[in-house]
Amino acid sequence: MDAPQRRWRGWKGILAATASNSQSVPLFRRRVAEFAPVTPRSIALFRLGELCNHHCPMCSNSGRPDAWQIATPELLRRVQWLHGLGMRRVVVTGGEPTVHPGFLEVAEALRDHDMGWDINTNGSRLHEPGFCATVAELGLLRAIVSLHASDRADSAVISGTTEKGHDRIVAGIDELLRCGVAVMVNAVATRTTLHKLSELLRWGIDRWGAEAQWKFVFPSTAGKGGSWEGIALRYGEVADDLKACAALGEAAGVEVSFESVPPCTVGDRRVRNVARSGFGETHYLDDLGGDRLYAIAHIEAHFNVFAQSCRGCSAFADCPGVAESYLRSYGTAEFRPL
Repeated sequence: MDAPQRRWRGWKGILAATASNSQSVPLFRRRVAEFAPVTPRSIALFRLGELCNHHCPMCSNSGRPDAWQIATPELLRRVQWLHGLGMRRVVVTGGEPTVHPGFLEVAEALRDHDMGWDINTNGSRLHEPGFCATVAELGLLRAIVSLHASDRADSAVISGTTEKGHDRIVAGIDELLRCGVAVMVNAVATRTTLHKLSELLRWGIDRWGAEAQWKFVFPSTAGKGGSWEGIALRYGEVADDLKACAALGEAAGVEVSFESVPPCTVGDRRVRNVARSGFGETHYLDDLGGDRLYAIAHIEAHFNVFAQSCRGCSAFADCPGVAESYLRSYGTAEFRPL
């Protein structure tokens, strides 16, 4: 194992498979520097650990015991360290960060260091009386809330919660918007919701209008939930539904974007179609050591690859690429340059 891969067992704890079968597919990666300078526009992904109160069958976390819950004093040290480097904004994530016992202390430290923050959340605590108002007062700028289905039963299956849990997530989004926090709804494609993503978007537009942004994600199989049959998908299976989401968002004036979806899948290079770094994060704070910042674009370039034919695509500059394990398994024929 080379040195970057050893280090990345710290930040992610998992490695993308390099070959699922014996297909020989000529692929290439982008070359991106491992480290990047911190600028006033930099945003760090800040993990509180993998502690979570949901049991999503497609969980992308590693399952490492040493990553389960990072001690609060260590998290506070990391806030100060990032501030000293010039970082002025972070995305707080987990696991589920709101159930970490030091969550509010971390939020207060970010506020006291004049650091703005976003959150990646399953939304399970947002409905609690006063919770959204509290985090808004502590400087929360944006919440990326996972909601994968409009049907309560489907939502419960995908989120590893209950139908009442689905209702709490929806009520929490209501509260965030009422408190003036920007919301991006994060919906991952699964077999449970095959051909239902546009239905979810239509339901969301009826409830929140253009107040909430939407992000539709092709699932990763790299985490501990990667073997769940519900995310054993091909891009071609979800393409029409993703195109419908793009069209519906455009017609309604709602911002719709995609993650880990090549532009050729939706057939339109105009749609916002990016990897994680495209939603603001520029750096990844190593979650075990807490003393090293990696360029997220470099990490993505390690795991995401391109077919040789992609070089001639008009959308290549904005394309996130495809997981190497996917192309090794299925080949490149379904991806046609625009």
